[in-house]
Amino acid sequence: MIKTIGGTIVYVSNQNKAVEFYTQKLGFEVKSDMQFGNNLRWIEVAPKESNSTLSLVEPNRELLKTDEEINRAKMKIGTDTDVWFYSNDIESTYEELKDKGVNLTKPERQDWGGTMSILKDQDGNSFGLISAPPSQ
Repeated sequence: MIKTIGGTIVYVSNQNKAVEFYTQKLGFEVKSDMQFGNNLRWIEVAPKESNSTLSLVEPNRELLKTDEEINRAKMKIGTDTDVWFYSNDIESTYEELKDKGVNLTKPERQDWGGTMSILKDQDGNSFGLISAPPSQ
């Protein structure tokens, strides 16, 4: 049976700058950084305790075979990723990230009971930052 979710791809314009953002600003660690093909890199980052990863991928001809695939990937850079991160203390996480220069919104209480903020990476890819409501 399936035991865990591996991760998702986040398209970026520059892998080196993306790694710098995710490790230095968000405190993630590099889980995988492999060279393959002609100068291709497969980079996965994640919070230290996470099993799921973000794969930071630059759209290119060797990885994506058609112009349509490349254009579709490039159009995803700077958009909503539909990925969210959990925080045990969203207010202090917000302050820490803001102090590091991360572009994020002030946490707001949501109708569903939790608190949420939106943060953006170096390319404008957006993620939810969520503090779940207390258990009943």
